[in-house]
Amino acid sequence: MTGDPEAADGPETADSQQSGTLIHKVAGSAVNLVGQFGIITLLSAISTIAITRLLGPSGFGVYGAAVAVSAVLGAVADFGFSLMLSRDMAEDAGAHRALLRSGYEVAGAWSLLLSGAMVALALTAPLSSQRGLSLLVLAPSMAFNGLNPARVFFLVTYRTGRLVRIDVATALVQMIVTIAVAAVHLGPVAVAAVVSAGTIANSVIVAIAAHRMLAPQTGTFSRLELIRRAAPLGLVAVMTKVYLTIDLVLLGWYVSGPKLGDYAAASKLLTVLAGVAGTVMTGVLPALASTQRIREELNELTERVWHWLMVSAVPMFVAVALFAPLIIDVAFGHRYHDAVSLIRILCVAGGVTVVSNLVGNIMVAKRRMRQLFFQNLAAIVLNVGGNLILIPRYGVYAAAWMTSVTEVLVCSAAIISLRRDLHFGPLLRVSWRPALATILGSAVAVLVIGTQWLALAAGGAVFLIALTVLRAWPHELALRLKLPASLLSRMVGQP
Repeated sequence: MTGDPEAADGPETADSQQSGTLIHKVAGSAVNLVGQFGIITLLSAISTIAITRLLGPSGFGVYGAAVAVSAVLGAVADFGFSLMLSRDMAEDAGAHRALLRSGYEVAGAWSLLLSGAMVALALTAPLSSQRGLSLLVLAPSMAFNGLNPARVFFLVTYRTGRLVRIDVATALVQMIVTIAVAAVHLGPVAVAAVVSAGTIANSVIVAIAAHRMLAPQTGTFSRLELIRRAAPLGLVAVMTKVYLTIDLVLLGWYVSGPKLGDYAAASKLLTVLAGVAGTVMTGVLPALASTQRIREELNELTERVWHWLMVSAVPMFVAVALFAPLIIDVAFGHRYHDAVSLIRILCVAGGVTVVSNLVGNIMVAKRRMRQLFFQNLAAIVLNVGGNLILIPRYGVYAAAWMTSVTEVLVCSAAIISLRRDLHFGPLLRVSWRPALATILGSAVAVLVIGTQWLALAAGGAVFLIALTVLRAWPHELALRLKLPASLLSRMVGQP
């Protein structure tokens, strides 16, 4: 799972000499981050399933509401800081310590303000209630979001293996302690306190690990300059969040009952799946920033990353659309069966999102903030206007299709903006083999779709075999997945 070599945890000069080419570094980083995403998601699911039963509906309602407030404020806490640092630290290796120091100061002040907001919410809950106390014990963890810039250091130096180990270890300990606290009936406040302590511990450990590897200070970086660079990215990130989630907010005014629950379930699944492509791009952004001034290098990296997405994220959305009934039963239960059609519509949006994520991050790397702002503004206007007109007549299906149409708009605008920077021919050249493998696997699955588990196994097997026969495996990604060299040679036909 951790694709980078142990040498990557040494000094930066050794890391540069031993980790190979940039593309192989990015591949290792992407594998690490996707693995981390899967493990953390699994641990979170186990924890949630356990505490919903142990706390009961009332206790879990209190805990869930407090954590939801913390999650919303936590998303606001990173107001473009991580994106800005990922881009700018990759462009100037000598300024890592100076950039991180300014990042801590700005993000720390902002996080303290948000922590104060949580305390204020706790006082109005009121503080004597379990909800108020839960918010209060979560408030300190909000302040420690100011250490999050340290995480960027591992991304821009491609040392994500160590970051994954820290995150998984702290998440595992947190899950065990959380379940234990809930099992002895200490209540939602104690469970929230464990979550808060785990978040703080993770932030501190990551920051300490990063600073042990930092090169000596070579200058300073203005806090005002950091704010100036980060603010547009933060604004664009908020706008993206708005146009992706506003449909569910608007549906709450027009739709009630099971239909709203079906859409919420389908939307939640899309968010999780889109997180896979987003996680890959988190590891790729520093490399895009470091190559964005050299057109040929940028195009080569874009081609390789698109190849990875074509054998992973794109087939994933096709599979989810095919096996939506099975996935709904496993993830949400048979009562959400009507969400199947919604998931299939949203998978169209998900497939487009894979492309949008790639071209959007290239625009961030190339500092096309004005274009990003206006395309996101257009997306918000289209999505809100379309939903207000269509939801009263067509209900949840209108919201699903408007999400897909909005993603097409955003993706098209980004591609047009980058038409002079990217060569699209190579992207098509590396796409046809994975696309054919996906079509063959889907065709076999459809033949036996009446038995979903059998169709899943047969379709998946044919997909993997077709990738092998067609030599569609990305060479560097297969290496990072630790395939033996002899097997790799047979699979891709290389000496």
